Amino acid sequence: MLRTILISLTLTAMLAACGLPAAPTASADIVSTAIAETQQSQSLAQATANAAALTSIPPTLAATPILPVTPTPGVTVEYVNLTEEELTALIEGAVAEAVSATEQAATAVTTTTTDDAVTTEEVAYVYEYYYYADYYVEYAEELMAEYYDLYGDLATDMITELNAIEAEVAQLNDTLTSIDSSLQEINSSLQQGLAVAEESIAQLEAAAQQAQTKAQQVQNQAQDMISVLQAEQQGRVDQLSQIQANNIPTDKITALQSAFEFVDFANTAMSDNKLSRDELTNMTQLGKNAQSGLQQFGGAGGGGGLGAGRADVDLTQFSGKFDEITTQFARGQMPQARGNLNQFEGSLGERPEGMPSRPRGG
Repeated sequence: MLRTILISLTLTAMLAACGLPAAPTASADIVSTAIAETQQSQSLAQATANAAALTSIPPTLAATPILPVTPTPGVTVEYVNLTEEELTALIEGAVAEAVSATEQAATAVTTTTTDDAVTTEEVAYVYEYYYYADYYVEYAEELMAEYYDLYGDLATDMITELNAIEAEVAQLNDTLTSIDSSLQEINSSLQQGLAVAEESIAQLEAAAQQAQTKAQQVQNQAQDMISVLQAEQQGRVDQLSQIQANNIPTDKITALQSAFEFVDFANTAMSDNKLSRDELTNMTQLGKNAQSGLQQFGGAGGGGGLGAGRADVDLTQFSGKFDEITTQFARGQMPQARGNLNQFEGSLGERPEGMPSRPRGG
């Protein structure tokens, strides 16, 4: 009982003291907040429960340099406030951590089975690595699910890429499950005072080898993720650049109206925090029409119907905003595009007489 209490207190202190490592390709602030959002409380609780039932890690094993740090809760982040590139960088970082942690778990197994025997202390030691790897596998899967939700209707090549990575990560998770099953079987024998069967040790070693192999396959599959994203984003921009105006306004009033129509469409399209390719194409078409209208009729003057003082405002200065905003959307820079859109709407001033205000939900 005393040993169990000491173990529980030790593990609690370890969990409270340790922090998450940052993803290598994203900014520190983004990684620290995004990782905090995905704490796997159930896994950590299970880790504590399993380890508390065992004895403490022997000093010789605890001193090993690759001992992982257990994730702890932190500040929540909203994924909709990240750009597509930032979210992809988090996915890349989580996958890299999952690969590294799995390789460390496999190494821990090899370290503990070199003498063809496994003790309760060594089971606890390996579990430290197992739960660390399991955490990052779940975290990577969660981030990919967030990407599907936010960009599934806009991306094509990236969805294909992430589907392939997700399939490899799922298989990696299966190998970790095999390690867990072997550890449970070994621990059950130890708790009953029985000798650990050679077959059980062989199964654990085989599972570790499979995990090592699968980790390398995941790494190979994920190495082109950022380049795939960049190529797809540029492809969207290039495709939109081919769109030409097909309904040019005929005067300053209709030109200003078309500018507000662009704003209203963009706000409505983004009301669900996501954008489809069709919505992006339609938005760009409205922007091209409004841009042509402001370039031709947006100068000072223009008669009534524009509201007090609006006839003397030179609207041609805003003609470049349409391409600027649609390009930001095409590159997945959603927070910047939204802010730019709101600022642009404010710059346009009052709507022409008789034009309805912005639709609700925008």
